[in-house]
Amino acid sequence: MLLMLQSIPRTVVLDTKTGSNLLQWPVQEVETLRTNSTDLGQVTIDHGSVFPLSLHRATQLDIQASFHIDSLDLAAANEADIGYNCSTSGGAAGRGALGPFGFLVLADARHHGGDAERTAVYFYVSRGLDGGLRTHFCHDETRSSRAYDIVKRVVGNTVPVLSGEDLSVRVLVDHSIVESFAMDGRSTVTSRVYPTEAIYANAGVYLFNNATGAQVTATSLVVHEMDSSYNQAYMASM
Repeated sequence: MLLMLQSIPRTVVLDTKTGSNLLQWPVQEVETLRTNSTDLGQVTIDHGSVFPLSLHRATQLDIQASFHIDSLDLAAANEADIGYNCSTSGGAAGRGALGPFGFLVLADARHHGGDAERTAVYFYVSRGLDGGLRTHFCHDETRSSRAYDIVKRVVGNTVPVLSGEDLSVRVLVDHSIVESFAMDGRSTVTSRVYPTEAIYANAGVYLFNNATGAQVTATSLVVHEMDSSYNQAYMASM
């Protein structure tokens, strides 16, 4: 049986900054579903740290954030890391000098540790042999559920980041669907996950930084709770 994954409607436009990318972005109508909003301002996460976000509920969210790595930490990470690939990496647990860092969503708010449910949405910055930086944007589903009879992957790709740009991401969480849009939609990832414990009031959201040699600052972080959409009958005027 073929299962289709239904994503939210998106706009698609040319990225005029790179001239070579299509930008995919949720249609503006999605923003009408926002209810309670929490502006967490600026948060710095030390390497090897996890930071819980205090939210009323965490199963339907619209998260927008920008991350900044200090230029001194970027300069200090001079070892080439050319073999990194989202799908063949160690996922969010695989540590490098400049990543991974980002969010743990649909995360079990009651339990912690290696087997606790969570879906990781993250950036990983690596350095090539030429000294240039490459940015990867990934979803790690491997700990998204304690169920054994489902496919759990690490998925993602590289995303272009221009000089002077911070790393931005928008994450939409809707119970079992996680959709992410990195760098204004230059890269998108959609995951279907099946949490068995990180559900309803037991679900939480965390910032995490598994980099070994860099502090990461969320220069902006706004979390909107989302209402459900409702179909309304359309009655044509006679």
